[in-house]
Amino acid sequence: MKTVRWGRTMTTSGQARGTPACRSCVVAVCLLALLAAAPMWAQAARPEFMVMGIHPHTLIVLDTSTDEVVAEIQLRGRAPKEIERSRDSKHLYVTTEGRSQIEVVDFVNRRVEDVIQLAPPGYKFVVYGTALSRDDKVLYVHVKPVRMLPDEYRAEPPQILAVDLSTRKSRKIAEVPEGVGALVALGDGRRLVGWGRDLYFIDIAQGKVTETFPLETPGPAHAPLDSLPLFVQYDQTGIFSVPYYTTNPANGSTAMGLVNVDVETGKTDLVELGPAVPLFSSVVSPDRKRAYAVMNRLVVVDLEGRRVTNVLDLDRTKYVVNISRDGRKLYVSGAGPFMDIYDTQSLKQIKKIVLSGDGSVTSLRVVPQGAVP
Repeated sequence: MKTVRWGRTMTTSGQARGTPACRSCVVAVCLLALLAAAPMWAQAARPEFMVMGIHPHTLIVLDTSTDEVVAEIQLRGRAPKEIERSRDSKHLYVTTEGRSQIEVVDFVNRRVEDVIQLAPPGYKFVVYGTALSRDDKVLYVHVKPVRMLPDEYRAEPPQILAVDLSTRKSRKIAEVPEGVGALVALGDGRRLVGWGRDLYFIDIAQGKVTETFPLETPGPAHAPLDSLPLFVQYDQTGIFSVPYYTTNPANGSTAMGLVNVDVETGKTDLVELGPAVPLFSSVVSPDRKRAYAVMNRLVVVDLEGRRVTNVLDLDRTKYVVNISRDGRKLYVSGAGPFMDIYDTQSLKQIKKIVLSGDGSVTSLRVVPQGAVP
């Protein structure tokens, strides 16, 4: 897979003229321009946090410079799942209470400031997938509506809602096929990707799916692929990576690979890896050269060579993995109240953090320090 390097390299020749102060101003302006042009995951090396939901109703905040839990934010609903963050790191948007509501978290003051109820009277909505617009003004939410009638519960077609975060009002923008588990807002600001049985590219203005990338639907070069897009962690690299599994129709053997989607462009890469190792989730390194995937084992993938290079047995089942900005540390959690930290080169465990609750099936997202004191 081609490695994409974000940002620019600037060179100068000859001696600079003017005062040191002027030269400092020029450098500062250039740096600010680069930061403004860079995607969210490519911005300057500031301190960062990892945030993860734990049972029954808490967000933990882990400082990656010390690898210590520095705060626990109490939520109003149970079982936090999806987590989205604003570009300025001031707000998080968290699904809770059986995926039925969105809690707006003031991350600076570490408190819930509002709860958005999505379902109108007579309905129950179940959320599977959220995505923020690039200007932080709209939260896109994939919901499965159920109409609660006196004598029956009637499932209606899944749909994408656009929630205006200034007014908290929502509107339906599109219906999507069954099975969507994650949502991504692409860099052009015009399209969403709903990750379900296939990848559905949704034109926001047209209000419909305009393109489909086949996964479970057999493609021209592959048999049906099965993926589980419940763990979203592309913060450091801009690549949303999910393991897939497929069966060879000729001999019945099971093989695995990775579906890697560039969240800036929507470009999708299927990385075939060979004999199957059961895996829940994966994350790509910041240089886009490696991927790491977890379940009962930690698997290392060389993305350039498109092969598995290392496998480590783990002490218990893990669901979710994320990576530090410098690519040196993996943060892994899952069944049980623990967060394990591994060195990406040696795969040696650096630390085991005992948490106050079980993370289970939840997001593990990166939050640059930004506005947080």
